[in-house]
Formats: sequence, structure tokens, C-alpha cells
Amino acid sequence: MRIFRDHAHLEEVLGGVTKWDRTLQALRADRRLPGVMYSVGDSLTAMRERTPALATDHLVARRRYQHVLSPVDGDAEVELAPVAALEAVGGYNDLTDRQYLRGDGKRHTVPRGAVLVAGPDEAVRVLPSPDTTVTVAYVTVEGATFHNK
Repeated sequence: MRIFRDHAHLEEVLGGVTKWDRTLQALRADRRLPGVMYSVGDSLTAMRERTPALATDHLVARRRYQHVLSPVDGDAEVELAPVAALEAVGGYNDLTDRQYLRGDGKRHTVPRGAVLVAGPDEAVRVLPSPDTTVTVAYVTVEGATFHNK
């Protein structure tokens, strides 16, 4: 897990790599309809939503995508934990690229405008409070470019 202080910091560290440049475009797109998932092929999906709508009872792990979250209008709270330290609630679903896990994670505050990037070895739970608008993106773990774009 890494929290970049703002979009410019993410661009400074990871910019120039196609998938991260496209991720930044998705994070900066402010005319997205809430709750509507937008995609760049199967390499990146993104949407804008309120944290209560993204909150789950369990931590969620993904194998094929990195979890990216950037608060728009306030700070967001998330819980993160290494997948290896958690107990599976159910099996991995290949169609949704999700596995629900239970256990204790560490709580993190993601400040407004910052960007959290969590890898496939980490499980994430978006907490419902504070009620904040965030842009969430799922970015492929494969390669540095989008082969279909």
C-alpha cells in the first residue's frame, strides 16, 4: 500500500507509464456520473461514488487488479491488511475478481486529493464514515501498457 500526497506526486513517481497515465486521467475526470463504472478495455475501470455505497462488511482482495482510491470532497477512511493474515469468508470469484476476507486490518486516512494504491497482496475495506465522494479505480497488475489501447 502506498498513499501519494496528491495526483502530481503519483504522476512524479509513476508517470510516463501508460497504465498510470490513464489512471491519472480517470482520477481527474470530474464529470463522471456517480455509481457508473467507466472502463478502458479490461485494463482499467473507474467510478465516482460515496463511501457508504462502497463500504462492505469484509475486507476485499483482488488478484488481477490494484485498488486505487482518491477522495474528492473530504478525507476517506479505509482499512487494509495483508491477505495472508486474513481468513477467507468464501472462495475467490474469477468473474468479479473478488475474495471476501475477515480479520483485523489497519485503519488509514486518505486525505482529500491524495491517492491510495493497494496491491493484490492486500485486502481493502472502504469505511462508510466519513461520508465522502471518492474516485475508485481498478488497474491491471499486468505490464506497464494497455495492449488493447
